[in-house]
Amino acid sequence: MPVNASIEYYKAEEKFLEAKTREDKIACLEEMIRLLPKHKSSENSLANLKKKLAKLKNEKPPKRGSKPKFSIKKEGAAQVCIIGLPNSGKTTLLNELTGINAEVADYPYTTTVPQFGMMKHEDVWVQIIEIPSTFEPEVMSLIYTCDLLLMLLDSNRNLETQKKELQNMLSRRELHKKILYVTTKIKVDTEKLKKDIWGNLGLLRVYTKTPGKKAEAKPIILKNGSIVKDVVKEVHKAFLKHFRYAKVWGKSVKFSGAQVGLEHVLMDRDVVEIKS
Repeated sequence: MPVNASIEYYKAEEKFLEAKTREDKIACLEEMIRLLPKHKSSENSLANLKKKLAKLKNEKPPKRGSKPKFSIKKEGAAQVCIIGLPNSGKTTLLNELTGINAEVADYPYTTTVPQFGMMKHEDVWVQIIEIPSTFEPEVMSLIYTCDLLLMLLDSNRNLETQKKELQNMLSRRELHKKILYVTTKIKVDTEKLKKDIWGNLGLLRVYTKTPGKKAEAKPIILKNGSIVKDVVKEVHKAFLKHFRYAKVWGKSVKFSGAQVGLEHVLMDRDVVEIKS
């Protein structure tokens, strides 16, 4: 047994002994290695843990036919996952961004299953998911489908150490996502953070209108760099055959109501009127 190990280590060890799948065992061993005190009297324990981990990683994973344990339907304009070390403020941030009332406690591993809510930014909704710090394979699989990762760093701990640990953990699992870093345990400007989240998603809003009427209140969500042709496809593909031109109001044109073609590049909040 390791000398002076924390209660978190023993919890991870207990989970390892109860783990049934290869992925769960790997995740538990990685957590045990992270939590194990690094000193001379624990060298043998560390070597044994690394040996077990290497053996498991070299094993061929069994074929799977079952569905993932956790599956959250993607809703809104995008899906954003929150990740951070234990007790870094993930649930508090989730509550602030979405207005839900998830349980918050001042001890590690309060959240054991993914929690989620909807964040409203201006006239769009974005789904926010909190990833539990157990980092089990079932919950980590949610990151594969998300559009952005909010990586939380506790201001009361070494920021670079936290960042490196989380980045290494993602790299081992081959999870490569765009990351927005957020420092917690200090006052967060929620509205500014919402704006930063939207800005890092790489999306834009386009509002369609018909002649003589106001623009639609609900925008079409497209990727940055999208063109008028993408809007026409969203409205109705059949319009492409009879497309003549489009009128555009917004930042992408020099004057309001400018006539443009299918290849015109749009910008966030442009209004488009299709002429066919």
